[in-house]
Amino acid sequence: MKFIVKDIELYLCEVGDGDPDLQFTDQEEYVMHQRCLGRWTAKDEDDLKDKIYDFIGYHPEFIDYEVKA
Repeated sequence: MKFIVKDIELYLCEVGDGDPDLQFTDQEEYVMHQRCLGRWTAKDEDDLKDKIYDFIGYHPEFIDYEVKA
């Protein structure tokens, strides 16, 4: 199946474990989210989440997508 990811929220809450020097800036978070948008090919939603995790290294908490035939 082909998915068009329109919006995504990655699980970044524990990055840096509260130390501001180790946390992502707002710009870095924005870039990571933007890199996950667009076309993906996956078997189902769980496979899509796994592919995004493999690509970016963080689990998606929320994904807004369309399924294309």
